[in-house]
Amino acid sequence: MATPLTKVYDSFESKILEDEWGDWTIEDIRADEFQILCAAIPWFKFPRSSLEFDETQENFLGDLDNKEIQLLSTYMKCEWIDRTITSWENLKPLYDERDFSQSNLIDKFREKLKDEREVAHWQESNYYRSRDGKPFDFSKMAGGVQ
Repeated sequence: MATPLTKVYDSFESKILEDEWGDWTIEDIRADEFQILCAAIPWFKFPRSSLEFDETQENFLGDLDNKEIQLLSTYMKCEWIDRTITSWENLKPLYDERDFSQSNLIDKFREKLKDEREVAHWQESNYYRSRDGKPFDFSKMAGGVQ
């Protein structure tokens, strides 16, 4: 059974407080979230479910579990934070003001992005080490007892 993209979008929205979309239509919000999702997918190196979309771009071809949904939404948050950091509103004062007070804010944003990427990598490493909620039995590898 295919997983709707809205499950990932809803998880992503629960991780952020966003007023950027306050006066946008739901179609525009979904289109923006789709672009963020497309930027986040390459970060997920070895998913067990297909992350390809159907022809409507409303569902994944694979059936994603909660761990995969949470991991994708965390990577979406990283992409969203990166977009926030590099927005013109944040970068413009670096070129307009002599005191560069905005650079401290940019450094804080970059630190937040670094922290969020570490959370995503931690979630991903846990995802790779387990199958069906249980740790992978590595003793079966490389000559271990079968």
